[in-house]
Amino acid sequence: MDQQASLAVSVMLNSFRQTSADPDVLIRTFGSVLDGQSPAIIIETAKRYSSGEVEGASDQFAPTPAEFAKEVRRRAELKADIGRQRSLPAPRYFPGPLAPFQIRQEKRRAENADRPVIEAHAPLDRFIALSRSKQLPVGAIWVACMGILGPKPKQQPVAAE
Repeated sequence: MDQQASLAVSVMLNSFRQTSADPDVLIRTFGSVLDGQSPAIIIETAKRYSSGEVEGASDQFAPTPAEFAKEVRRRAELKADIGRQRSLPAPRYFPGPLAPFQIRQEKRRAENADRPVIEAHAPLDRFIALSRSKQLPVGAIWVACMGILGPKPKQQPVAAE
């Protein structure tokens, strides 16, 4: 039993009525009975006993090492059962006709469709320069995923070769 678990057991024992037992021997007995158990579960069980959350346990007297060890083993089994339960399956990705970045572009175009285009394919540096020179109207935005200010630029027909 590590130091934190030993401290948790000591705190638990101090939260009940004192007995005439030697505290050092009692802690060593708890340590030998709990040897090999997870310190986290020992600490959790000690806190549960101190707060009176263990069913069937006395509220006035500390548990014996055997009772405490049974509860620690029961808590360990509960933790193991929870770990074995099936979790939700990982979400599956079904690719659509557009890549995720294209979907974001279309969403931004729809959000900004009511804004006039000030300049198409404008890099961020150009936006900053126009903003500093106060040539942009109040509320103008630069849509980074499109590189434009405002709605979707008109598609130019591709020349047949």
